[in-house]
Amino acid sequence: MNTKLLHFLFKPIDASIVATFRIVFGCFMTYQVFTFIKIDFVYQFMTGPEILFPYQELSFLKPLSKSILKVLNLGLLFSAVFIAIGFLYRYAMVFFFVVFTYFTFIDTTLYNNHLYLIALIAFVMIFMNADNKYSVKSILSKNENLNFIPAWNKYLLIFLISLPYIFGGIAKLSPNWLNTDLPQIIIDSSRGNILNSLFSDRFLGLFITYGGIIYDLLIVFILLNKRTRIIGVILVLIFNLTNNFILFNDIGIFPFFMICSTILFFNTSKVSRFLERLFSKKVNTEELDEFEESVEEVKIEETENPPELKWNVSRRLVSFLLILFMIFHLAMPFRYLLYTDNPEWTGIASRYSWRMKMQSKEITDFKVTMTDKLSGDVMDIDIAPFLTTNQAAHIAEDPYNVIYLAKYLKQKALKKYAKVDPIIHIDLKVKFNGLPTQAMFPPTLELTQINEKNYTDDSWMLPLKMNE
Repeated sequence: MNTKLLHFLFKPIDASIVATFRIVFGCFMTYQVFTFIKIDFVYQFMTGPEILFPYQELSFLKPLSKSILKVLNLGLLFSAVFIAIGFLYRYAMVFFFVVFTYFTFIDTTLYNNHLYLIALIAFVMIFMNADNKYSVKSILSKNENLNFIPAWNKYLLIFLISLPYIFGGIAKLSPNWLNTDLPQIIIDSSRGNILNSLFSDRFLGLFITYGGIIYDLLIVFILLNKRTRIIGVILVLIFNLTNNFILFNDIGIFPFFMICSTILFFNTSKVSRFLERLFSKKVNTEELDEFEESVEEVKIEETENPPELKWNVSRRLVSFLLILFMIFHLAMPFRYLLYTDNPEWTGIASRYSWRMKMQSKEITDFKVTMTDKLSGDVMDIDIAPFLTTNQAAHIAEDPYNVIYLAKYLKQKALKKYAKVDPIIHIDLKVKFNGLPTQAMFPPTLELTQINEKNYTDDSWMLPLKMNE
């Protein structure tokens, strides 16, 4: 078993696919950072808002000065370009990971599973030799060993790309998808209702509901099987292009990135030969055949191991860390089972879990009042000046944000109105996944007395009523 694991993780494979993925990643990230600059991300989401809603586990993150953030944003652009061309790759990837993660995790209302995936990929690619081919490094170096990298470089990327699909399908097995109008809401909000003009509402509802589950749960295995891989690529194209051009208008580069990422599932030798022929370079096919086998050929005989491939301290440590990393990310999406029966409603453990497009919280009432304990006077507070458009749209996705807002407003009242001990009440009602309007917590609840850092306690929230 140890020998097979050694061969599976560390057998030399051609670096072409991982290098191509690096170029794809760098190009998409260059476009993403250009978008940040175009919309003035620094001001809109970091320095401009009156209040930011921190992650409980990342509350130490604070926005730096606007000038420094602008420099970091420009640095993100250069690092993305350097990643694409393979120049100072390792340094560029470290910089990109740190700054990109900082930018996108500064406020919970910015959370997006796609951005989380990018951060994870950037992190693991720090430790990969993704610049061994098709890079400035490979052009300047005469070392032929750069043509090969350990197999785990490719397999770990496949693992990360597979997470959104598989756990997205598992999440859709919940009542929030099967027993609500969420699929119909997605259809109704599609661009120009194109689908409604082609198919009946009943067919569309069933197709989105169950087709989404089947696709997410099976697509990775279809791509891994060389006999069905082409079918898988076609399905990936149809699924992601439909999502981008018809169903959603807020998923950015993600559909195209996932389409391009399917190259990871192909036979490394064949891709290498194709790319070499495409650029009119000779390829040593005997060398490729000797060291590389396709991803699906996992059962390897011990006698087929290259004689120089042996366990050492470094490989054992890498193997341990890889297994630990995978176990962590396989367990992470299920942590909600320890705390809540509905992560979408309570917001508990809904992040980092690939529960994509699993909730629609239409705010129908958001009334904030301040009561003076001494006089009993009640004053309405207009929250519009305190929240950006993005924050107002996403604040209800995590009810703990409302606690943070209440505490902020209380501190504001103490300073602005010189109140001794004001009470902040918030009446928040939503339509969850098309269900009738209901309150998320009692409107008389004194939210400032609740510890927002205890994000595993949902006792202060009202339970979701599914049958009314």
